[in-house]
Amino acid sequence: MTSRLMVVLLLLLVLCLVVFPPVAFAQASYQTVTVVSVRSIRHMEGMGPSRFPHPIYFTVDFAFRASGQSYCTGYETPVLDEVQDLLATQGKNIQVEMRGKKLTVLLPTGRKIKARLEKPTQC
Repeated sequence: MTSRLMVVLLLLLVLCLVVFPPVAFAQASYQTVTVVSVRSIRHMEGMGPSRFPHPIYFTVDFAFRASGQSYCTGYETPVLDEVQDLLATQGKNIQVEMRGKKLTVLLPTGRKIKARLEKPTQC
């Protein structure tokens, strides 16, 4: 009896996936944009004397143009390679997916980063 129940549940799951496909499997709609400027700021978490090293973080602000409009973004990371990849994109085209204020950036190296849109006054 439990094997029949398992088969029925499996069939229901497959049917649900066919009727209501998950959003994660939907194809992303990236658009090509041109990076106008990139600025990197290095800062440390936790100031003051300590026996242990303080982690170093980078705040990267970059602006890009899409469809004749400028956008400003902010991004924080402890990974130096991500900062260098972003700095190398200045003046180049990259792929960007915008969903509200959330941004997914696909760099030419294949690296994906998630950023947030900032107010236009912060450009």
